[in-house]
Amino acid sequence: MADRIGEIWSSIRGTLRESFSFAQIKDILGACGLAVERLAHLQQLFTGGASKGQLMDGVDELVRELDAERRDRFVVACIEEIVARNETARDELERLLRRVGWGLSGGSAYPLRLQVALETTELNAESASGISTALCRYRDGDFDGAITAICGAVDSQTEKIFREKNLGDHKAAAYQERVSRSFQALETEFKACLQSPTLPADEVSRIWHNYRGAISHAGYVLGAFRREYSDAHGSKDSPRHLVQSALDCAVFILRSFNGVTRRLPVATTI
Repeated sequence: MADRIGEIWSSIRGTLRESFSFAQIKDILGACGLAVERLAHLQQLFTGGASKGQLMDGVDELVRELDAERRDRFVVACIEEIVARNETARDELERLLRRVGWGLSGGSAYPLRLQVALETTELNAESASGISTALCRYRDGDFDGAITAICGAVDSQTEKIFREKNLGDHKAAAYQERVSRSFQALETEFKACLQSPTLPADEVSRIWHNYRGAISHAGYVLGAFRREYSDAHGSKDSPRHLVQSALDCAVFILRSFNGVTRRLPVATTI
């Protein structure tokens, strides 16, 4: 697995070559900050001229000249441009990235060492953006910033529920209280998801009681992480592994909220 995203250039160059025209490749590389003017002598003509292979060989030379940080930024931008300009290339790009330990969330790459058991397209825009931001920050080594974004993704969802259920001033409530009260407000919908001829009403109530407690506990963990390990109140030197723990709690909460509000069984795999 490549520790730096810049090291995976050779894995994505083929997708770039096959998914775009000669001129489009130059446009993409220029948009990503590569000095494509140095490739001006490589032109594709109706008869003769340079081939895509020759163009990519020239690109490889320019990429090799980049220092590690600039190469990281270049490859990140390149992946984002490929996905944004040609959605049909996404599946192939994901397949190639997974071979070298990377995944895609939205249009951004993240290391697969950070497991994300959540399809962000099912979330509201604010929550999806928060998770995407967290993955990008984790990729870039900003672990306290990643925790801030993860906590913010849940916060955006609880704010939405507070507003829709008329639960009062969201900002006046502590973090765990926001999570707990938001889920408490979904009791009717949650129990409706569990209704079954073979499930007694008292068991439905027990499941609800324990599930609500688990949500509250996960909310406490996130609130503590936000206080102690995020950069919400100043930069912190947070351990890498705590990002995964924060993400696990957030995924549990977000999947639960999303499953209930969409009136699907909460255990459904998204």
